[in-house]
Amino acid sequence: MSDPIITFDHVVKEFKTRGRGANIARAVDDVSLTIDRGDIFGIIGYSGAGKSTLVRLINALERPTSGTVTVLGTDITSLSETKLRPIRQKIGMIFQQFNLFAARTVYENIAFPLRKSKLSKKEKQEKVKQLLKLVELEEKADVYPSQLSGGQKQRVGIARALTTTPDILLCDEATSALDPQTTKAILELIKEINRDYGITVVVITHEMSVVQEICNRVA
Repeated sequence: MSDPIITFDHVVKEFKTRGRGANIARAVDDVSLTIDRGDIFGIIGYSGAGKSTLVRLINALERPTSGTVTVLGTDITSLSETKLRPIRQKIGMIFQQFNLFAARTVYENIAFPLRKSKLSKKEKQEKVKQLLKLVELEEKADVYPSQLSGGQKQRVGIARALTTTPDILLCDEATSALDPQTTKAILELIKEINRDYGITVVVITHEMSVVQEICNRVA
């Protein structure tokens, strides 16, 4: 039986283009789709097709021009920033370019989202240790991002995205900057996270091979 965790209902997102003779650009055009709890759901399309805009609607970094977006049972379309905060804490995100803090160690990068957490210092340390073990970077805890390979950087990004124990993990072209062998290892890790932790994964990609490797549904 399906258990919707993300629903798009006739969602449109338009932007005003800059410059002389400004026009309206429609990045998302009347999208309706449902992502069920536990899915690894692939959203595939060419570069510039609006995939990243679509995923930014899930955590309300963008707001729809029309239509509704429902996440974790709540219509987030017009929620205030204050009411969005607890929902965003249930959404982790990993990026193509890793987005790590160069001046922070691997440990500090993973711990960063916990800085305002109510967990004790010991609980935070235990959480980071568990995540380091999950992504197989226990020996890299005190290393800086510049000393890591691309695959290792993405593993740090994945661990950081999991620190708040999210229900949803958004992967925006998360393997596009990686070589094929590293891509395969990262996709295996994402499958493991989905299987062992029950986290719903949304994969934004232009690579059909990624969809074929891990996704159970695709749009």
